[in-house]
Amino acid sequence: MNNTVLFIGNETSDWKNISASNPIDSLSLSLDDPPEKLVKFVKNYDGKFMAGFISYEFGAKQLGVPVHELTDFPAVHFRAYDSFEENPTFGNPKKIKWDSFHPIISKLDYNSGFAKIQSHIRSGDFYQINFTHPLHSKTKALPSDLFLNLRKNNHVGYSAFMENDDLAIHSLSPEQFIKIENGVITAKPIKGTFPRGKSQMDDDRNLNLLLNSEKEQAELYMIIDLLRNDLGKICKTGSVQVLESKSIQRLEKVFHTYGVIQGKLKNNTHPIQALLSMSPGGSISGCPKKRACEIIYELEPESRGIYTGTIGYILPDGTLNFNIAIRTVSQLGETLKLGVGGGITVDSNNENEYDESLTKAASFQP
Repeated sequence: MNNTVLFIGNETSDWKNISASNPIDSLSLSLDDPPEKLVKFVKNYDGKFMAGFISYEFGAKQLGVPVHELTDFPAVHFRAYDSFEENPTFGNPKKIKWDSFHPIISKLDYNSGFAKIQSHIRSGDFYQINFTHPLHSKTKALPSDLFLNLRKNNHVGYSAFMENDDLAIHSLSPEQFIKIENGVITAKPIKGTFPRGKSQMDDDRNLNLLLNSEKEQAELYMIIDLLRNDLGKICKTGSVQVLESKSIQRLEKVFHTYGVIQGKLKNNTHPIQALLSMSPGGSISGCPKKRACEIIYELEPESRGIYTGTIGYILPDGTLNFNIAIRTVSQLGETLKLGVGGGITVDSNNENEYDESLTKAASFQP
């Protein structure tokens, strides 16, 4: 299954179910390569099916901030295919084993980073930042079998699988980054998380707490505002609108709130230029974005890679659809790495934020 890509949506998403293999061409970029190389590749294969990812670091570097080096994965990887299959069938996933995901950084290190963030917020450096840390695991299973097992426990709207040699990406993302169709760009940022309850009564109570939390609402509105600003740079004047300011998404282990923002692309902006311009996503960086990315570099000891980057596809008709690569496992040989995190504001509590980050990994545990 080398060079295979799979995309699987659900009944509430507009993410197509697609599989493709045997690309006719591919492009890998390092952090030092200019984004124009990707633009040229995509324009060259207009009319073909394309799939690829942009790492968090590549997006952040375009803002002019320092980033950690990427050791194992390319900074950008795209493939062009002559054909693809819509609505492929998948058998039941094989029973496989993988180890429990466990945190790499100590709780002490997490608390120290959290305290520095709160100090920055009080100094007026930024309003909100997305603070993340990695979890590790191991497996001897084939990447394709692992993906189908993870998918079974994460019936999300924007999942993707990419494999190449001994590298694989398993993205079980509930979050759409941007979709561009017929010149209209739509962004759907997620901000605000509460765990699901063990009973219907618990569930209802937790949903109510999420909907009435001033802290979670402030996070969401800040990021909607940031994305409105991001869209304003690439859209026609006056065309950017907030269509939904607080909607609910129900997942296996958590509730989320999200917004929907839409605009009309400027005539001379290619969809891939829009994707590059928006990267990294506001919901996984912070507000204001550039300053947040600088602090992320200072506080997080290693690169995020594809986690909190973006992965997706471009259809032959030019429609572009990309997720935010959260709930995303990168696999190198037998080693698995899963990033987790959340938005920190002045009202955040470090115990709650740390617990929330681990709650997000609950549906990935064996």
